Amino acid sequence: MRYNGNKPMGAALLCAALLVGLALFTACGGARSATQAQTQTVQVRITDQGIEMPLSLPSGVTTFQVTNSGSGEHSFGVSGPSGDKKLDHSLKSGESASLDVVLDSGTYRVYSPVDQGQSMQIALNVRPETVARSRKG
Repeated sequence: MRYNGNKPMGAALLCAALLVGLALFTACGGARSATQAQTQTVQVRITDQGIEMPLSLPSGVTTFQVTNSGSGEHSFGVSGPSGDKKLDHSLKSGESASLDVVLDSGTYRVYSPVDQGQSMQIALNVRPETVARSRKG
C-alpha cells in the first residue's frame, strides 16, 4: 500500500483532534453530572419550640430551604467543619429564605442566631458521600 505525501500525517492529526475533542466533551459533561448528583435541598421548619429538619445528611452542596413557622422572629445558621454560615437577615413569622452551604463530613451545630437557647440548636451529622452510593444501576 502506498501513501501519497501528507495523507498519513493528515489522518493522524484528524484522529488526534477527534480524541482530544471527545475527551473534553466527556470531561465537561461528567463534571456537570457529578455536581448535579451531589446537590441536595433540605426543608427546614423553625418553630417557637425548635428546629425541625433531618439530623443526618450526606456531604456535598446543600440548599437549606428555611421557613419560619413560629410566631416570633427567627433565623438559621450552620457551624462546623465547613465554617460558619447563616442567613443575612432574620425571618418574620411565615417568611422563607434559602442558604447554600458546601457540607464536608463531620458534626455541625444548626442554630437560630436570633434565639441562641438550647431548644434552638441541634446537632447535624454529615456523612461522607461515596461514588458507589451515587451510581445508578
